[in-house]
Amino acid sequence: MFTCVRHIAVSAIAVTALLAPRFALADVVHIETSSLTFDTGWSQRPETLVSDLNGAATFSLVNAVDNLRYQNTFYYNHTYSGMFHVSARAGYKVTGYTLSGSFVGDLRIGRSPDGSGRPGGAESIANAWAMAQDVASGAYLASGSYEASNLQGVGDFTFASGVLDQTGAFDVTFEGYAYGAASPAIWTTFDPDTGPRNHYSFSSAVMELKDPLLLTVYTEALAVPEPHAFALTLTGLALLAGVVRRRRRPAPAGMNTSFA
Repeated sequence: MFTCVRHIAVSAIAVTALLAPRFALADVVHIETSSLTFDTGWSQRPETLVSDLNGAATFSLVNAVDNLRYQNTFYYNHTYSGMFHVSARAGYKVTGYTLSGSFVGDLRIGRSPDGSGRPGGAESIANAWAMAQDVASGAYLASGSYEASNLQGVGDFTFASGVLDQTGAFDVTFEGYAYGAASPAIWTTFDPDTGPRNHYSFSSAVMELKDPLLLTVYTEALAVPEPHAFALTLTGLALLAGVVRRRRRPAPAGMNTSFA
């Protein structure tokens, strides 16, 4: 019953990724932490910094949950696409990131008390996808995906980049959709006084992002030589330069440089 619509839902996210920047409010968000900067180019509601401790900065991505929200309808197809620009500050590098969230679902199919009449139907699908890409080279740093069908309860997902050694800027993209469709069960009873009467038992297909996405970026300071190691290096370079100069110095005129 819902197969055709489901295929449309699966492909809709690709179109949304292209059109979202045009239709979303062009509000720029810029957040500075102790070791990196975070920027977005279009935000209907500003993303926020949750914490910045011990080389881990966590950001709340609120627009995803605003868009992937169930609205108590028989049919819905919600989509979201967002891009987040991350750049390490001078003297730091990004060593990895995680992007996590949860879908919550509840599937209920209406039925008549005795199983007569037309049965109800319901189905739901959720999908989330994330990717990181180096700004300068365009190289892909990490990607991951999550999908759930007819979810009952909570489905957690986490996209982890693995170990990175990123001093340049990179973009983290997240795309997702939540689709659901439901139809009621319908049956008929007959009353001698009033005639036939239709009855309904409604179905529901809840699928939505539970809370704002959380993006945590991990950083560490670049290695800086210890003062004594730096001094020893300079001393060694000076001695080496002196040896090279002595070897290149020409011999005085008349001096016999050969050995019998």
